[in-house]
Amino acid sequence: MDLACVENLGDVNVAQRDRAIFDDNRVLETLLNSEFKYMPKFTYFSRVQTEVLPYMRKIVTTWMMEVCEEQMIEEQVFPLAVSLMDRFLCVCNIKKQQLQLLGAACLLISSKLRTSNILTIGLLRAYTDYSVTHEMIEKWEVLVLSKLHWDVNGVTPFDFIDQIIQRCPWGIDNDRLRRHAHTLVALCCTESRLIETFPSLIAAACISSAVRGLKLPSSERVIADVCKMLKTRPARMEVLATIIDTTVVKLSAAANVTNSDSLSTHYVDVQSDITTKVESFIF
Repeated sequence: MDLACVENLGDVNVAQRDRAIFDDNRVLETLLNSEFKYMPKFTYFSRVQTEVLPYMRKIVTTWMMEVCEEQMIEEQVFPLAVSLMDRFLCVCNIKKQQLQLLGAACLLISSKLRTSNILTIGLLRAYTDYSVTHEMIEKWEVLVLSKLHWDVNGVTPFDFIDQIIQRCPWGIDNDRLRRHAHTLVALCCTESRLIETFPSLIAAACISSAVRGLKLPSSERVIADVCKMLKTRPARMEVLATIIDTTVVKLSAAANVTNSDSLSTHYVDVQSDITTKVESFIF
């Protein structure tokens, strides 16, 4: 008898469309009513933190994203981990040397909540180049849980992606759009200027940006459709989508992306002076 485990943990099976979830408006309404509770109420860099700066958050969140990518963890783990980190930083001042330790603790908590293939403490220690001990991660896990009152299974942009896509005729069963939207959500989680933006708006803007980047037939109507669904202004959605466009442009230029199937095909057409305009927009 062969008892070897041969399953491929890198393959993530996605459930079939559930009409009870995607045809009932109460599900989306519950998410919209809950999202404010699980988002940072302010930008903590000047009000709480004395050492942590935006570029430090960018470095650590990028590291967290790379850990999840290398371990092929489900895509919903990373946004929740970043959400936990931002919420914690709103209530507890830390030293800059502790930021990666906090990121590791948040990844540990998030992986326990959102996937069966958890990120172990030993693995997280390896990704920190063993700069932290097993006991330190355990203690910070408990610290994060206590500061957040054990209310950690929050709402993230990832939770809205399928809710929006599956409710639009141009999005149903479009796996390519779904994958690109998830990628953009991960990129948005590393952007400090989007800390105070509602998860639903980030998700909708990522979908809008992905539709335009992939040059789908629904490009002209996507913003109108998602704004009607979320009851928000098209101007706000357009600004958010433009921020995402410019972020992808910068990343594509830095990585010298040449793949014709890349999202950068559309984004390189964005005007360079847009960035200064959108950064002053208050969400």
